[in-house]
Amino acid sequence: IRHGEYYGLILFGAVGMMLMSSAVELVLIFIALEISSIATYILAGFRLRSPASAESSLKYFLLGSFATAFFLYGIAMMFGATGSTNVYAIAAALHSGAPTLAYAGMALMFVGLGFKVASVPFHVWTPDVYEGAPAPVVALMSTAPKAAAFAVLLRVLFAAGTPGWFWVIWISAALSMTLGNIGALVQTNVKLL
Repeated sequence: IRHGEYYGLILFGAVGMMLMSSAVELVLIFIALEISSIATYILAGFRLRSPASAESSLKYFLLGSFATAFFLYGIAMMFGATGSTNVYAIAAALHSGAPTLAYAGMALMFVGLGFKVASVPFHVWTPDVYEGAPAPVVALMSTAPKAAAFAVLLRVLFAAGTPGWFWVIWISAALSMTLGNIGALVQTNVKLL
């Protein structure tokens, strides 16, 4: 792809992904998530003369914005329940007996991050977006943002040490692998696969 914006957007997204994986403040994680997401929204629609690419970008933007709203609402609930947005302060508050609101906030944050890693049942957007986006962008979108989101999941869910999240992650991973493999049996398009 011979456009300077392409490389600039990849670097812009990489900065967001690096911030996501290293942040311990939920607000900074949200800002980094948005930096990464905005770059990938634009990259998904980078084939300017292709209607499928424009559709891909629009679908990804609308569904990504919806998932980000879940994540942000979870952060707000977590702040309301624990009085902090620092992951380690939240972990201390959860170990000293947190209200149910904190667990609802954790669940909403899991929904937002589950969309970013395309785990079941938040995976519906991936075939459409990957089919319309350019192949190098699909290669980027299917690896780097998901690795950064997994780093955030590990930091937020396991550093907080909330009981039961191991099984939520386990069930989501098992369903993702099972449904993904069953859905792949009938595919003929490599990007949809």
